[in-house]
Amino acid sequence: MEIYVMKKKFVLTLALVLMVAASLMAATPLEVSGSFKSGYKYVLDFDGANTADQDPGQGAEAKVNADFTGDFWKVSLTGDAVEYGKDKLDATAAIYLDKALAEQGMDMGDIALTLHIGDGVDGDLPTVLADKAEFRKDAQMALATTGKNFGITLGYADLFTVYATVDPTLAALPMAAGVTLDPVEGITAAVGFTNDYAGNNGLTVSAKADVAKLAGLDFALAATGEMMLDIDASTTVITADVATTIEGIGLWAAYQKTAADVNKMAVKASYSTKVNEVTVGAGAKFAVTDLSDLANKYEVTVDGSASYAMGGVTYALAADYKVKAQALTIKPTVAISF
Repeated sequence: MEIYVMKKKFVLTLALVLMVAASLMAATPLEVSGSFKSGYKYVLDFDGANTADQDPGQGAEAKVNADFTGDFWKVSLTGDAVEYGKDKLDATAAIYLDKALAEQGMDMGDIALTLHIGDGVDGDLPTVLADKAEFRKDAQMALATTGKNFGITLGYADLFTVYATVDPTLAALPMAAGVTLDPVEGITAAVGFTNDYAGNNGLTVSAKADVAKLAGLDFALAATGEMMLDIDASTTVITADVATTIEGIGLWAAYQKTAADVNKMAVKASYSTKVNEVTVGAGAKFAVTDLSDLANKYEVTVDGSASYAMGGVTYALAADYKVKAQALTIKPTVAISF
């Protein structure tokens, strides 16, 4: 019964999307993109009782994005139509107020002003941190909202962009605001503030240096960093990373000091190339979740992958082996992008 209800909801969702698309297609430009991906995850645990476990979390995943664009607005249906058996489709509208005012004779020059309304308005603070080791997701200052945010973007030429968002449906009026700017070529910075980080006021400051552009290098090299400050609790989270790619060889290193003064570190080396239309890659990662207990808090992962595109479909096989945990993970997938 649960599967039947899920399928029925999905069919009704797609029917609604198609109905809206059909009614607007004649007069409104329509752009549709998305992907479908399905696969499995097999875990072979050589150090435990379970020797062959299939994880259903690698099941079918479909993502559909549709944009209906007018002269002064854009309505977007975006998100995951089906992700691991759950329906999710966000509707967001962007209203280009600067263009509308210009139509009425009020030219704002280099100022761009956009209003954002709907279910998918971004509630996070701006950051330019690359977060190669994905440390930030454990300490993210995401705004706790109902998903019905109101937002505004104010930009001036290519110098800076200000973004602010608030959830007006909650009595506490949780809000976030930030500015992203390029003070000099090759340097990008972002500053943000929220009144709803773990119930406290929070501040973020991040910066990115495109070292390759600044130094005139012929290979990619960039460094990023971010400080997250819980103003009321007087705690900070500091994250930084540096990454480069040289002739197919990728290298990155990342560091984080958590709010509890725990130091984390991770480094990874990888290589990718194409052999007879098959893209192959391999890598090795060393991570430590607490540098004060290096002997017990480290993990080494070796991975490899191969993919082949044929007829608009990408067939891929990936595997990784965790040395300390003695576990081999195999992930075959099939993906379609449109």
